[in-house]
Amino acid sequence: MFLKIVKILDKVLDILSKGALLLSGLLLLAMGVNVTYGVITRYVFHVPSIVAIEMTKILMIPALVLAVSYVQRNERHLKVDFLATRFSKTVQLIISQIALPVMGLFVGYVLVWKGWVSMEYSRSVIHELSFSVWEEPLWPVRLAIPIGYGLLCLIMIGQLCRGIGTLITGKKKRQPENPEAEKSG
Repeated sequence: MFLKIVKILDKVLDILSKGALLLSGLLLLAMGVNVTYGVITRYVFHVPSIVAIEMTKILMIPALVLAVSYVQRNERHLKVDFLATRFSKTVQLIISQIALPVMGLFVGYVLVWKGWVSMEYSRSVIHELSFSVWEEPLWPVRLAIPIGYGLLCLIMIGQLCRGIGTLITGKKKRQPENPEAEKSG
């Protein structure tokens, strides 16, 4: 029963992390178009855009925090494993699939909690606006932090469940999405 739930959770988290990555990519594309627009208006038409810089700042935080869950899910983050490789495969599994997600969940929980508190404070208490002429509200940008790190926490819960399932069954964990990149990296 546990393994069946882990498989369902794994599929749902795969869809969510890919959706977050797609949204992150679209935000980065919008940033690129926006910066190009700003450069063209400034250097070709000699009319600097007020919106270009501000919009790039607004899109950057959501683009980054939404991509983090996909990176964690596919184990593509930077890691220093010179010490971990000296242990047996079981100890490596316990470290990478159980201990690290538990520690990551603690940090992720704090980021979700404090990100939500910060967003609520910005939205309902001080009605925070940017300092630009545009004066857009900043709480939607702050909302991206608890959403992105909330998804990261879900990914770590799934990773923890997979690690426990692997310890129970002795089967290998799921392979990363791009095995060729794994060999060269």
